[in-house]
Amino acid sequence: MGDAEDAWRVENGQYVLDHGEGYFSSLYGRADFMPFEYRVASLGWLRERIGRSVDLEVAELREARKTGSHRVPGWEGESDLVLDESLIALDTDTRQIGAGIIVVAAVAALESLMNQMLDRPTDDRLRKAGIWRKANELAARWPAAIHPTEFFAHVAWLKDRRNSLAHRLIDEDRVVKPDQPCVWTSDDEMADEALVRVSAVAQMLEEGWELQLTAQH
Repeated sequence: MGDAEDAWRVENGQYVLDHGEGYFSSLYGRADFMPFEYRVASLGWLRERIGRSVDLEVAELREARKTGSHRVPGWEGESDLVLDESLIALDTDTRQIGAGIIVVAAVAALESLMNQMLDRPTDDRLRKAGIWRKANELAARWPAAIHPTEFFAHVAWLKDRRNSLAHRLIDEDRVVKPDQPCVWTSDDEMADEALVRVSAVAQMLEEGWELQLTAQH
């Protein structure tokens, strides 16, 4: 299959799994990594659908505002107000919540994968711990496969965005860190970056897992 056809399939969403291309693809094809690979592809599909739907709706509302086709005779002012409020909600809350869903779900998928890797009898407490502790333990076990600077930069970014988004949803971000206001925006680019970062972490974990399995044989 040629590059042009591949690009067409991804652009037109022929298959959900096509949306995992560019994010994570298992190098060794082990079943342990299939759930993560499917979840990343599903989130890639969802990110594309949310972004496209919001963009389309915003464009339609802006066109209606321009032409006045939304106005009800005798209620022109109210009609404009309702449309303007809908446009603001779409371009802010809807877009940000959509991106936030992708970020939170991507981190959850990565934590689930880490829990699979923590397979020792003594790992029960670690599996219940936060992502940072899990990452530290796995990095210590597989130093030959995990590049600590890159690995922990990804994990820190993901942890910070996931936690901050949760606080934002209940309007607590200013209360939790009043002297450190967020300077980033929850949008499609952030959702895409989250998928790239969880995939980079997963690639290193896969290398470590493969080393462990090879050593056992």
